[in-house]
Amino acid sequence: MAIFYSAMARAESEGLVKSDPIHTKFTGFGAAAQQLSDAKALADAGDTEKAIVAFRSLVHDYPKSIEAPEAQFLMAQQMQKKGDLDGAFKAYQLLLQKYPQTPKFEESVAQEIDIANAFLKGARVRVFGIPTFPSMERAEEMYSDILKVSPYSKHAAITQFNLGLAREKQGKAQEAIAAYQKVLDKYPNSPACDDAQYQIGYVYQRLGMTGRSQDLSALKESQNNYQDFLLQYPNSEKVQQAGENMKRMITKESTDTLRIARFYDFSKNFKAASIYYNDVIRRFPQSEDATAAKTRLDELKALYGEDGLRVGQERPETGERLAERRRLQAQVESSALANYDGPPRQSIIGDANPAPTPQMKGSIQDAKPIPLQEPPAQTPPSQKSPLTP
Repeated sequence: MAIFYSAMARAESEGLVKSDPIHTKFTGFGAAAQQLSDAKALADAGDTEKAIVAFRSLVHDYPKSIEAPEAQFLMAQQMQKKGDLDGAFKAYQLLLQKYPQTPKFEESVAQEIDIANAFLKGARVRVFGIPTFPSMERAEEMYSDILKVSPYSKHAAITQFNLGLAREKQGKAQEAIAAYQKVLDKYPNSPACDDAQYQIGYVYQRLGMTGRSQDLSALKESQNNYQDFLLQYPNSEKVQQAGENMKRMITKESTDTLRIARFYDFSKNFKAASIYYNDVIRRFPQSEDATAAKTRLDELKALYGEDGLRVGQERPETGERLAERRRLQAQVESSALANYDGPPRQSIIGDANPAPTPQMKGSIQDAKPIPLQEPPAQTPPSQKSPLTP
C-alpha cells in the first residue's frame, strides 16, 4: 500500500490528479494480481482518476508481470473514457511497443485508429487539459505512429488510407497521393483499395480544376486513374461519381480550348483560331462547345474562305521559283562535300534571310497560349484581352 500511496503522491505532484487521499483495499504485500483486482474495482465504481493511478502504479512496479499488459490496456481505456485522447493514444502506443505479444494488440490498434479519426474529424488538441485548436497534423502523426508499430495489423490498410486523408485535408496533395498509392502497393487485397484508387483520381482532379495553375497534366492523370478505377472496381459504390467527375473534366477541357480559340479570334489571328475551333469539334463532338465552335468556324470560312484559314505557305511557288530553289539547294549540298572544288558556299547562298534572334517576352500580357500548329505571324490589334466565353 505504501507503494501505491507513493505513486499517487507522485501523480498529484505532477498535476495528473487532484483528489483527496485514496482509501483502497490493497493488501500490504502489493501483489500484482491483487493490485489489478483493486484497480478494476475502482474503474467499475466509476472512479476513473484513481483507477488510472492504480493501473499506472502496477505497470511501474511490476513491469514484467503477466498483469502489466492488461493494466496498461485498461489504463488507456480509462484515459480515453475521461476524454484524454492524446494521453490514451500514448498509453496504447506504449502497450504495443512494450508488450507486442498482448492478446489486446489488434483491439489496441483499433482504439488508436478511433482516436486518430477523432482528430481527423476536428477534435481539439488539449493544452493543460484545455481544448485549444483542431489539429490535422496530430491526426497525421498518429496514423504514422500506428503504422510504425503495426505495419501488418489487420487494420494497417485503413490506417494507411486515413493517413492519406489527413494529408489531403492539409493540402498536401502529392504526399496524399503517395499515401493512397501505398495502399495499392502494400495491401493490394484490402477492401480499402477501391477507395484509394478513386481518391488518387480525385486529388489529381482537384489539382487540375482548382489549382492556381489549372494543371492540364493533373487532369490527364485524374482521368487515367478514374479509368483504372472503373476497370478494376466496377462494383464499387463510387462508380457513378467517378463517371460524373470524368464528364466534368472533359467539359472543362473543351471549354478551355474554346476559350483559347476565341482569344485568337478576337486577336484577328483567324488561322490560329480555326486550329482550336477544329480541335474542339474533333475531340468533343457531342458537346455544346463543339456546336459553338462549328458555328463560328463556318462564319470565318464564309468571310475568308477555307484557303484563307489554312495553315501553310502564304503564296504557292511558281515552277520557275521552285526550280531555282532546288538548284541552289543542290549547290549548297554539293559544297559540303570533302572533294568539292567550286565557288565558296557563302557566294551561293549569300547573307540574305539570316535567322532572326528570338526576343524575350516583356510581360505576362505578351504571352499567348501555344497553338497546336504554329500559325504565321499576324498584326495584333491594339487591345489583347480575351473574349469572355
